[in-house]
Amino acid sequence: MKNPILSLTALCGMAVILTSCDSRAKLSDSVQGIWAGTPQQMTDTGAAKATVTRLMEFTKTDDAGAGNITLTAYITVENTMSANDSIVTPLTITASGTASITGVYQAKDDDDILLNLDTSSLTVNVDPEAVQLNYNVLTTGSQSQLVALKPAASVLATQQITRAAQSAFFNLREIEDIKIHGSIMTCEFGHQDFTFSRQEESRP
Repeated sequence: MKNPILSLTALCGMAVILTSCDSRAKLSDSVQGIWAGTPQQMTDTGAAKATVTRLMEFTKTDDAGAGNITLTAYITVENTMSANDSIVTPLTITASGTASITGVYQAKDDDDILLNLDTSSLTVNVDPEAVQLNYNVLTTGSQSQLVALKPAASVLATQQITRAAQSAFFNLREIEDIKIHGSIMTCEFGHQDFTFSRQEESRP
């Protein structure tokens, strides 16, 4: 005769496993599609000012809470160069770029997702023509100086945008405390709060 206590324990264990699997699958289903964040300030980029807007795209690959993820960051950097021997008046440099990285995700429980991002997939695109240089005070030779300084300014901006992208992506291992209310998602990256909105065209 089977031990009824052991049988009950086994059934309870199976119930816990099934509940856990179900909660992971539900979380994966709920995050499907594209989510857009709000602009946030970044530090440690080398720029005087840096702003990033994040985009997350989840695509499930099974019914066990796993899938592919693509993260995109729209980054703007701004630098101010004071007047010196080469620059007659203060100069403001503004540039924007797009960075993206891909990887896989696995729902950990009902509100946390583990990430495994492929750092080799990082791409950064900065349009040199979109780099803007503006003198705070215009002088007779301002335009010629802008033309001469633009190549170096483009290189600097690309370096800073790349650094900002690495800062945004490379240490990201988990999305925590995910809460979804309608088309709004709140969550944490490294104990920092974020808010995303689901893009209409991506609704499952």
